[in-house]
Amino acid sequence: MKKVIMITLIAAFAAFAGYNIYSGQKNDTLSDLALNNIEALANDESGGGTVTCYSSSRSKSGATYYDCGNCSKQYNSKGVGASSTCHT
Repeated sequence: MKKVIMITLIAAFAAFAGYNIYSGQKNDTLSDLALNNIEALANDESGGGTVTCYSSSRSKSGATYYDCGNCSKQYNSKGVGASSTCHT
């Protein structure tokens, strides 16, 4: 009886440890907002240059994109559709 209890406890511990290792290997990704902020900071420090712009947009709170029509930064929208580059 002691042997069965000991084997059960070892199996339960191994299952618990295995699950914790598995759940710790999740791939964390940056959100679109964080990536846009990083890109904006990098562009501001470089003193201009070229940026990716989009022909159309859709509303998205906190997002920014460059409009290809006048190469201006648009806030609370996400660029969609055909992309190009423009000079800021």
